[in-house]
Amino acid sequence: MRLHEVVDLATSNAPPDRNTIDEIVGRGRKAQRRRRAGFAGAGAALAVVAVSAAVTLPSVFGGTGQGTVVEAAAPSAVTQQAGPATWEYPADPFQFTFGAFEVGRWTVAAPVVASTSYQIASVYLDSRTTNDRSVTGDDSARTDDRRKKGGPGYTPKPTIYAYLVLYRPGAFDPAGLSGATKLTVDGKEAYQVSDAAYGGTRRTLAWSYDSDAWAVLSTNSNSAQDPSEAELQEIVAGLKPARATPAKLPFTLDYVPAGYQPVEIGSHAMSGLNGIAAARNGDYGGAIFANPAPATTGLVEPYGGVEGEDVPGSFQIFVVPSENSNQTTGDTTIECGNGFCTHRSADGRTSIQVASGGRLSDAEMTKILQGLELRTVTDDSTWADAATALVR
Repeated sequence: MRLHEVVDLATSNAPPDRNTIDEIVGRGRKAQRRRRAGFAGAGAALAVVAVSAAVTLPSVFGGTGQGTVVEAAAPSAVTQQAGPATWEYPADPFQFTFGAFEVGRWTVAAPVVASTSYQIASVYLDSRTTNDRSVTGDDSARTDDRRKKGGPGYTPKPTIYAYLVLYRPGAFDPAGLSGATKLTVDGKEAYQVSDAAYGGTRRTLAWSYDSDAWAVLSTNSNSAQDPSEAELQEIVAGLKPARATPAKLPFTLDYVPAGYQPVEIGSHAMSGLNGIAAARNGDYGGAIFANPAPATTGLVEPYGGVEGEDVPGSFQIFVVPSENSNQTTGDTTIECGNGFCTHRSADGRTSIQVASGGRLSDAEMTKILQGLELRTVTDDSTWADAATALVR
């Protein structure tokens, strides 16, 4: 599922603006309509593989999409706890080995995505707004207001979409960064790329935080100057190791189709960059399985790339609040169509879905759902370690 495919189609009736990020969002939504027809054609206008309601799209081209924005100061003040002197690399990759931290204007949230090759955390910048939140209630009305850009007195809000990826040793290949400038930052080997994009700037900074292990900060800003290249580099000194902590999931599985392996999870979020795009949307968790599993070396970006494409040969599991899903049966009955199966928890408050894009039969996806045991989604002390939750 592409990053733009987590956007609710119900708010996409107005035509997109020209030569802007909104135009790209509009094209993505039209493509989404073509790809998803809904359950047996019913309710097509609302039919997406629904995992978040109207997530504000952090476009891969820089800037924001349609929807509300949230002040970057929203994350609470961070006090980084003392951790181990050296980095830990547990055999189980579904663990978090760094925590939230602040440095200068940057606030790095605790990581919520882990894979066989990396971990991902959302990043915020003081004095700029971000867009990893759904559109709800009165915010929906502001969506139309934002489409009226270009009128008298219009001034776009200073926005940013950023995330930090921490790769395991050997996973990231800095040689794959096109047009990069080699630097030394805080005594560490580093590479930096800056590209003008749609009235804003994309910046990428990769640095070697440990032997053959790389961290990558990616930012998409609607400003050409803020953050500057120098300010981008300030984040390097703030990254420190933390005691390895298993990622938790709000469900366990007792069936996975033969040959499929877990490759990426989201804890309190969907998996992958789709999860980072909606990090404050209140989603519970997700996982991606693939057959064969993707390579764990030579990477230059997270699985699926910056547009959140499906991992080849994969299926995904989503567990989200029912109000974040527009694709559910409304009860415990499992219903399938167009490459996914879905239903709700017994209390009706949680939507549970398996999506495979046609790579699995409805019978296989139904069997996965029948073997999924939901924990108390609102109490993560009841959640299971990802390493054991996903093992057959």
